Amino acid sequence: MIAPRTPDSNPSASLDIRADVDRFFSPGGELARARQNATHPFEYRPQQQQMAGEVAAAIERQQHLAIEAGTGVGKSFAYLVPLILAAVQQKIQVVVSTYTISLQEQLMYKDIPFLQQHLGVDFKAVLVKGRTNYLCLRRLARTRMLEGDLFKAGKAQELDAIQAWADTTAEGSLQDMDQQPSADIWSSVCCEHGNCLWQKCPEYKPCFLMRARAEAQDAHLLIVNHHLLFSDLAMRVVGGSFLPDYRYLVIDEAHQMEAVASDHLGLRLSQYMFEHWLRRLYIPDSKKGLLSYLRKGGEPVHLATVLWDEVLAFFVELDQWADFQRREQSQRVVARPLTLRSHVTDHMDRLIRALKVVAEDVPQQDVHAELQSCIRRGEDMRNALHAFIHQSCEDHVYWVEQQGQRRRQVVCYAAPIEVGPALRASLFDEVPCVVMTSATLSVNQSLDYFTQRVGAEPCPSVRVGSPFDYERQMRILIPRNMPDPNDAEAFVPACIQAIQRYTQQTSGHAFVLFTSDRLMRQAAEGTRAFFADASIRLLVQGDGLSRHAMLEAFKQEPGCVLFGLDSFWMGVDVPGDALRNVIITRLPFAVPDQPLIKARMDRIREKGGEPFMEYSLPEAILKFRQGVGRLIRTGTDEGVVVVLDRRIIQKRYGRLFLKSIPSCPVEIIEDESGAG
Repeated sequence: MIAPRTPDSNPSASLDIRADVDRFFSPGGELARARQNATHPFEYRPQQQQMAGEVAAAIERQQHLAIEAGTGVGKSFAYLVPLILAAVQQKIQVVVSTYTISLQEQLMYKDIPFLQQHLGVDFKAVLVKGRTNYLCLRRLARTRMLEGDLFKAGKAQELDAIQAWADTTAEGSLQDMDQQPSADIWSSVCCEHGNCLWQKCPEYKPCFLMRARAEAQDAHLLIVNHHLLFSDLAMRVVGGSFLPDYRYLVIDEAHQMEAVASDHLGLRLSQYMFEHWLRRLYIPDSKKGLLSYLRKGGEPVHLATVLWDEVLAFFVELDQWADFQRREQSQRVVARPLTLRSHVTDHMDRLIRALKVVAEDVPQQDVHAELQSCIRRGEDMRNALHAFIHQSCEDHVYWVEQQGQRRRQVVCYAAPIEVGPALRASLFDEVPCVVMTSATLSVNQSLDYFTQRVGAEPCPSVRVGSPFDYERQMRILIPRNMPDPNDAEAFVPACIQAIQRYTQQTSGHAFVLFTSDRLMRQAAEGTRAFFADASIRLLVQGDGLSRHAMLEAFKQEPGCVLFGLDSFWMGVDVPGDALRNVIITRLPFAVPDQPLIKARMDRIREKGGEPFMEYSLPEAILKFRQGVGRLIRTGTDEGVVVVLDRRIIQKRYGRLFLKSIPSCPVEIIEDESGAG
């Protein structure tokens, strides 16, 4: 755990930051003076000053706050300034959590250096990463020494490259490497929970993780990501922690809270995870692994060999039970505890007991730590598998899912039906002030849906509008005569024609957002020749380029058209002329038979509610707002949003979608692509 700074004895008694915050953001304040000679002249944004004041008030009152801030408000400054002032005044550590790497980089390398220069207080900020991001020098040395016992031939070159990098890197984190190592190699050399010798380690002084922790110990501001934050919350439930005890937390990109919390409060198990664990111990074919190095044959090697077969048999049996091919689905709910022929947990029990006996006779401290780490990991996986098979996690939904393209595998999942109660207990009841912010938190001008879902109610909420002139910058086009999206035979060809028509009008420069991979593939197949003839590059998600590479190509090459799924609806920032057109093919209603969504809808129904109005519709509206929000990213951007789903004007609920976005011209048109 990172040691906290020594706080004042009575943190809230003398805290008074609102006056300083207001002065900083005022038209004649420090922010205006700092930017008077900048390339882009200072423009006073009352919305930014309002948001900063609301955050300062929440900190002073030690209360939670949900605040929606429209695009262009400058919300990072609006929460950073009061947060930093409070940390410096009280001599404490405060935390900001973000979801995307791009926002973390913006905070660390743009916003924070500016504030360090102009805020008028001396403060330190550190980007905190999880321990497995850091190289362990002791494990690297041991792995290189034991390479012949641990890996098949051919891994020496990869280990040599890591060693060469280790000799020159100052940070020692995975993100600092130009060439990313393979997963099995990195897992053998990274810092690992339960596999640290602390001061007894011969590499303690040069240790990259310890250096990072030392940097964080005297920092006022800790920047983390949502995954680290919620992992820490899950650890606190069982008495552990990684982050210090903090009184003030800002969660930016808070619309991702429920999804990330579900991941970390649930479980995921795959055949690959078991095989990855077994490879560290023993590989029957090559006779490599930790047990080979220890020259421990007999029972441990026999049990490990048997477990390889048992794991394979378990997942084959699970695949047969799920019957994905006949059902033509990639998911199946596990409605009751499973009765299977294979007994993986029993075999894991025997192997773990044998490993504990082996560990008693291992004199080398670092090898003993390695073996103990394997034992703990095995116990965690055994317990998780037992919980999945017997469904012992209360109020969870269980399902299996077929994943992977190159190697298809069955994955076991469990997730809490409601994360609100768990977050209320572990976060909102424990931390005096949690500020949650995003550009899209409200449904029908209210944040109640969001605060209820994440367990923050009752919680003051504020909506701060955008400084952008949407009436001038954006317009919405809705072809009224498109076929119903549920009539695939008519909708798919009409959708293809409409995409061609509206991307041609803007000479490309378009995002086309889809809710299903199948429709995206059909549209891509139907438009490739058209775009090739028009000399417009078509970028399709899943066609080989990574998401990052697709975005870079879209920004660099003029007039591209990008077809994207879920990850392109949010967290994507393309300012300027590159993006002038966003086409939304269908209103983004989630598939109602997806296990977690179905369970949540069933829960609402059990309570006497209406699942569509209370869950499906609000979720779709929030995602729709995210998609529309891709278009206007600066005060000079202009463009059009085309909605090909006629339900937005034909269904009574459709007006809620239009009501949820900034006021702008809406044109309902007849389109030749439609089928009447």
